[in-house]
Amino acid sequence: MAVAGSPWKTANDSPSRQLLWELSRLAVTSQEELYEQLDRDSQEREAVHKSALAEAIAKHEKVRADAEAERDRLEKQIQHEKQRREAEIRQEEHRQRQATVERELAEKERVRERAKTAERAERAAIAERDAQIARQRAEAERRERDALNAKKEEQETQARRKLEEKERQLRSAEREAPAAELRRIQQTAPAIASSQQRPSEVDTQNLERDAEHQRYLAIHKNLKDLRQFMAQQAKQDSKLKSRMGDMRRDIRKSIGQLREGKGVNATPISSILKTLKEVITSYPQPTVRLANFITSSAGEAQVPALFVYLLNHFAKAVVSQFIREAAVSPKIADPIGTVAVSVFARDEFRFDGHSLIDVLIAKLHVVCPPLFGIYGSESTQEGRTRLGWWREGPGGPWISEQSHQDRMTGLGAGYAALSLRSFEQSKMSNPYPPYHYWRAMASILNVPAGQVTETHMVLLRALLANSEGRFLDNFGEPAKRLMGYAVTEYPKRATKGSVAAVLLSNLGNTVKKDKKLYL
Repeated sequence: MAVAGSPWKTANDSPSRQLLWELSRLAVTSQEELYEQLDRDSQEREAVHKSALAEAIAKHEKVRADAEAERDRLEKQIQHEKQRREAEIRQEEHRQRQATVERELAEKERVRERAKTAERAERAAIAERDAQIARQRAEAERRERDALNAKKEEQETQARRKLEEKERQLRSAEREAPAAELRRIQQTAPAIASSQQRPSEVDTQNLERDAEHQRYLAIHKNLKDLRQFMAQQAKQDSKLKSRMGDMRRDIRKSIGQLREGKGVNATPISSILKTLKEVITSYPQPTVRLANFITSSAGEAQVPALFVYLLNHFAKAVVSQFIREAAVSPKIADPIGTVAVSVFARDEFRFDGHSLIDVLIAKLHVVCPPLFGIYGSESTQEGRTRLGWWREGPGGPWISEQSHQDRMTGLGAGYAALSLRSFEQSKMSNPYPPYHYWRAMASILNVPAGQVTETHMVLLRALLANSEGRFLDNFGEPAKRLMGYAVTEYPKRATKGSVAAVLLSNLGNTVKKDKKLYL
C-alpha cells in the first residue's frame, strides 16, 4: 500500500520530527494491515456462513420436498381409501336394493302363481260347467234342429211350389203386359205431348214409383250399414280382415277381366263362384236378416253377413264396369250382364227361395233413377240428383254434361244386358225377367211433357242399341212397335236442337241398314 509522502520527510526540521513521521507511518501501515486481515477473516467467515446457510437451505428444501411428497402420498392414500369405502357403501346399497327388488319380485311371483292357480281352478270349474251346459244345449239343439229340418223341408217344398207358381204368373204377365202397356203408351202419347194427362193419374204413378225407389234406397243404406258392421267384425279378427280383403280384390279383378267372346270368361267366372261358395261354407256366421236386402217379404230368414257383403262388392264392381267400359263400348255390357245375372240366379246363392239381385238393382236405383220412372229438371240441383247426375266428389261440382251422358250410356246398355237374358235352356230361374226391361222403356216413354230431358234420350238410345234382337225375341211384334214409337215419335218431345234426340232418331236408320229391321 503506497503512503503519500509526508511533508516532513524533506523538511529540514529536527530529527525528532522525522522520527515522529516514521512512527506515524508505521502505525498507519499496521492498522491498514490489521483492517485488511480483519476484512479477509470477515470474508472467509461470511463465505463459510453462506456455504453453511446454503447447505442448510438445501437440506431444508429437501426436507420440505420430502414432507410435501409424503403429504401428497398420504392424501392420495386417504382419497383412495375414501373412494374405496364409498364404493363399498354403494355396492352394499345396490346389493340391498337388489335384494329388496328380488324379494318384491319373488313375492309378486308367488302372488301371481297363487292367482293363476286360483284362476285355473276357476276356469276348470267353469269349463266343466260350460261343458255340461253345452252337452245339454247340444242335445236340445239336436232335437230342435231335427224338428226345424222337418219344418224347413216342408217350408222349402211350399216355397218351391209358390216360386214355380209365381214364375208361371210372371211369364203369363210378360206375355200379356207388353201389348197392354204399348196400347196405353200409344193412347196417352198425344195427351202427354199436350200436357193433358189427368193430374190424379200422374200423381198416383209418381207416388208408386217413388215408394218403390225409396225401398231400394233403403236397401242401399242397409248395405252401407253392413259394410260398417263387417269392418267392426274384421277389427276383432285379423284373419277375417285379411281374407275379406283378398276376396274383395279377387272379385274386383275377375269382373275387370270379363271380355266379349265365347268361352273367354271361364276363368273369371270360376274365380267369382269359388269365392262366393267359400263364404257360404266357411263363414256362415254372423248372419243378418234377409228382408233388409230384398224387396219381397222374407220374414225372419237369415243370410250370412259376409256373403251379402261380398255380393255388394260384386254388384258395385258390375256397375262400375258398366260406367267405365260400356260407356265407351256398349257391347262389353253383354258379358258383364250375363255373368251378373247368372251369379244371382244360382240356387246355392238363393236364401229362403229368394235371389239377392235386389242388391244390384238398389245400386242402379242410386246411379240411374230414370230407369225406374224417376225424373226431374236438369237445370235444378234436386232435379239433377233425381236424374242420377253425379258429382266430382262429395259436395263437389257436378260432372260435365258429356261425362253424365257417357255414364247414362254405359248404365243403359248394362241394364239391357241384365234384363233381357233368356233362361229357356237353363234349369235356373231368371232372377230379373225381361218384363223389367219393358217397364224401364215404358217409364221413360211415359215421362210427362215438359219433363223429358237429354238424359232420357241418351238412356233410351242406350237401352235399344245392340239389344233390338233380344227385345224382339222376348216380346215379338209389340217390341217392334214400341221401338218404332221410341225412335220416331219420342224424339219430337225433346227440346229444340237436342243432339241426343237426333242420335235416337238416327237409330232407326242404323237398325234398318245393319239389321234389315224396318221400324
